Amino acid sequence: MAKEIIDAIRQAETEAVKTVAAAEREAEEIVQQAQEKAAEVKKEMTKQAKEKAAEEEAAAREECGRMLEDAGKQEKEEGIRLEAAMADKRRQAVEAVLAELM
Repeated sequence: MAKEIIDAIRQAETEAVKTVAAAEREAEEIVQQAQEKAAEVKKEMTKQAKEKAAEEEAAAREECGRMLEDAGKQEKEEGIRLEAAMADKRRQAVEAVLAELM
């Protein structure tokens, strides 16, 4: 009877060792799967962040282009206004000189 109890204990120990080993393998697999999933998530998040940054950069460049275009238009309009003001001043100067001569 003692032999049967010892054999049962040994068998239980052997099964326990197998169960622990199986649990460790399963835990390692779960950890590996989690690491792979985390790497995929990180890769996807990085991709999305890069895409968003590229979109924002393109939008900023477009806005900058519009601002430069607007500044160019304003500069041209200011040049036209200054030329008109200069022509008016020239005309007034000519009229003043002619008025003095008459």
